[in-house]
Amino acid sequence: MKKEVKGFHILPLRLPGDGVIHYLFFKKHETKNSGEAKEESKAIFFCNLPVNTTIEVFKKFMGNVALGSTIESYVPSLLNESLEDVWIDLGKLTSELDLSETGSENGGKLPKNCGIVNFIDRSSLQLALSSLKKLSKNSSIVDWPLDKVSPTGSAYLISKYKSLIVNPNDLTNEVARYLEDFDAAEKKSVEELQRKTQLVDEDGFTLVVGSHRKTKAGIMGKQRVAATVDAEKAKNKIKKKEKEDFYRFQLRQRKKDEMNELLRKFKQDQEKVRLMKEKKRFRPL
Repeated sequence: MKKEVKGFHILPLRLPGDGVIHYLFFKKHETKNSGEAKEESKAIFFCNLPVNTTIEVFKKFMGNVALGSTIESYVPSLLNESLEDVWIDLGKLTSELDLSETGSENGGKLPKNCGIVNFIDRSSLQLALSSLKKLSKNSSIVDWPLDKVSPTGSAYLISKYKSLIVNPNDLTNEVARYLEDFDAAEKKSVEELQRKTQLVDEDGFTLVVGSHRKTKAGIMGKQRVAATVDAEKAKNKIKKKEKEDFYRFQLRQRKKDEMNELLRKFKQDQEKVRLMKEKKRFRPL
């Protein structure tokens, strides 16, 4: 059996209950800062984790295979329990939806059934990593601990599907409540828009709203533009007064910098093409 694949060490696990052998892949987790330089981390990246894996399960597992290594936190993938669908709050108007909301920054970037285990210090990391590598090298089968025997395979998927089925009566009541809340929110929004159209500015002029602007977002956007137009005009005047490359040596230096930048990018592209050719992934057409 292979001990390593694409930088990942392979560790066979015995799942509780039916005793099925499950293969876990792991390696030291590496991060990059803004300068694309690797930072020294205190974490291990795991792939193909068994279902219902939690930090408590990992603490028991590490206590069995690497006694003394202390886990600080566990970041699971947000896709592990995802329904792979978009959930929309029907109680809000579309203009009020916050589309910028995201979940855990690290968890949102992890593939499904993956996770990152952070250790309290580097000595704990080295202890855990060396113990796991030794087990992987010897192809030792390790028991995977769980608080309770959970279904796996198709039984897990069936139980997960059944838990998602909503009672028809509860669903009817919830939809009716959302519709009532939506009607109330829509009525409140219309009243607020009517109040906005009656606004009078400092000069005594009434705000006129066109037919294509009669929305809350449209009116508020118009007001934001009007509030910042003076600042933009002042900024543009300052930019016009500034003259770039006033001296000839400045012009020569700017052109020289541009040529160096183009040459650097060209060399980077050449290196990428060379690497792709070595991996037989270069397809010019």
